[in-house]
Amino acid sequence: MKKFFILLLFFLTTNNVYALSIIYDGNVCTDEPTRKGVPAQSIFTIEEDLGNGNYKLSLEQGYLVFRDQACLELIDTTVDPSNLSGLSKIKATGYFNGNTLVISYGLIRQNKDIVSGTPILLTDINFPSTYTLVFDYLSSIQAFKLKSVAKLDNLFTTLSYSDTKQSFSSSHVELVFPIVEIQFLLVQ
Repeated sequence: MKKFFILLLFFLTTNNVYALSIIYDGNVCTDEPTRKGVPAQSIFTIEEDLGNGNYKLSLEQGYLVFRDQACLELIDTTVDPSNLSGLSKIKATGYFNGNTLVISYGLIRQNKDIVSGTPILLTDINFPSTYTLVFDYLSSIQAFKLKSVAKLDNLFTTLSYSDTKQSFSSSHVELVFPIVEIQFLLVQ
């Protein structure tokens, strides 16, 4: 039994991580920045090892949002205006070189200002958003520390001038370097 424990400890402390999931325990986003939301998790699970450090992942339960503080926006499992497909998972890709983990995923969500029953117009939809998360691997505690986040929003909007309307799309890039330490723990 002692040999098994030593082997397991050695396996967990090497840079070759074969975890099934990484999990962040946080809180659901609220409309009031001073109020703490209910506890929630963000879970990235390995679906397929593509080789050479590349992985197909799925993101479940919630994804990180950076407002006044980091919080989790829940992935809704019902069909409603904020989740057009009723998806319970978001597909993601990951690359791990032994020290750094990079995860990318995308989603499409409607603006929250839409009133139920109002026809969906192009001006009411946020087109795809993509997220790229960069983590440092902390082998001593079997966790990944979030180093930075890049969010790219593709938006469609209509501007009205005195006698004409003009529609166009635009891109917005937001870079986030978390001040508070955010760690995703490995779960075998």
